[in-house]
Amino acid sequence: MGTGRKSFGAFLFHHSFSWGWKLISISFGDLNPFPVRQIRNRRAYHLEKVRLELTELEAIREDFLRERDTSPDKGELVSDEEEDT
Repeated sequence: MGTGRKSFGAFLFHHSFSWGWKLISISFGDLNPFPVRQIRNRRAYHLEKVRLELTELEAIREDFLRERDTSPDKGELVSDEEEDT
């Protein structure tokens, strides 16, 4: 009697486990509104966009640092009140 319950329990576990995989396959494979290829393409597009913006910001930063080094102030801080007068 004990071995029958174990084998039946193993059957139920295996059966429910296979149904779980089938459910995952359907939900993330067949019904998935965002296919992996589309997500990969969008990631590549946005990564390229971010890299372009990063290079632009790096150029702006280099210009700022170059201008700061060549200015006669040599980077002295000026308060807003002194700047207005």
